[in-house]
Amino acid sequence: MRVWALALLIAFSWAQKSKVTSAALAVQDGEYEKALGFLQEAFANQSLLKPKDIAKAYKLRAQAYMGLLLNSKDPQAVLTKYPNLFEEVMLSIRKCREYDSSKEFENDLKLLSAQASSVIYLKGFELFQKEKLAEARQHFTWAIELYESIGQKDFYPPYALRGIVQLQLKDTTAAIQDLEKARALAAQKPLPNDQTLPFVYTSLISAYGGLGELDKALNVANEGRTKFPTDENIRRAELNLYLQHPGLQEKALERFRQELQRDPNNDTYLVIVAQLWERSNPDSAAVYYQKALAVNPNNLNARYNLGAYYVNQAAELSAKYNETKDEKLQQKYFAQMQEYFRLALPHLEQAHQQLPDDLALIQSLIQVTTYLGMEDKAKEYLQKKNALQKK
Repeated sequence: MRVWALALLIAFSWAQKSKVTSAALAVQDGEYEKALGFLQEAFANQSLLKPKDIAKAYKLRAQAYMGLLLNSKDPQAVLTKYPNLFEEVMLSIRKCREYDSSKEFENDLKLLSAQASSVIYLKGFELFQKEKLAEARQHFTWAIELYESIGQKDFYPPYALRGIVQLQLKDTTAAIQDLEKARALAAQKPLPNDQTLPFVYTSLISAYGGLGELDKALNVANEGRTKFPTDENIRRAELNLYLQHPGLQEKALERFRQELQRDPNNDTYLVIVAQLWERSNPDSAAVYYQKALAVNPNNLNARYNLGAYYVNQAAELSAKYNETKDEKLQQKYFAQMQEYFRLALPHLEQAHQQLPDDLALIQSLIQVTTYLGMEDKAKEYLQKKNALQKK
């Protein structure tokens, strides 16, 4: 009886191993779904397989899934049919390493990891763009694991993007760890034409600022501005830091005054100083916006904000006009109000050319043209507003 049982066990073991062999042949022939079918049967009785065969089966499963994806004319259809494909690939690679004690399949795993790392990284980026943040974070985590397994430990974009995602998911501590890792790796081995690194700086400024670690935020801002002097997002993040922490305003004004002494025709710095003045001294802000436009008439921020300044001045006069009963004062306020609207109009119109879908800007143009008695223009802007709101 024992002999029969042993023979039966050997037969079952051989049958299970033959499923793995059949899967290997199917993978070689590009019949990936057939291979997955054989492997499913093999894994149904995994206990009958030797560790070496289990390792091979997991390797083949990863190869089959990647083969399906990379050789398909419609990769999205593959991912729809196999929504957990990347998770299965990661599990299979890990399990293969676990069972492959002799490292027989190490070269195959390196090739698989090289293929999967870039595909999973790009999928993470796609999910990030679609604001599926938790899924994006998972894919970036897998990508980091794969890149490190093939020796690309200095490839920092996955850390950068995972850090940005962590910040959006309100996990500030984890975000800072990833972002600082990316920042350090980039300092050691920068990538040419990398578009993720500026966002590392903007995110770190925001993260440290949110924690109240202002010295760190300022250090990051200084470094980021030095590396990327024309980057609008870094400039805006630094400015937001100053605006959110009024105690920094004097320090900020002093620093940018020094910058302007060295480079008086830097319209970016002129706009920053203007924006720093906006809350406490709008008139000084307007002077700096005018200086920025004198240097660069195409500076959109200066153009937009100077137009808004004139509209706000007119609004203040309108309030005074409505409060007084003195006709002479009313005439005075009305004339001044009209003058401010006339000053605002060309700035708002030029800003509108660059920002045709900005509803707030269009609303300001409706207000200004109405007050100036430009009925046709007011109707034109009203039609634009209505059309945008219907989209």
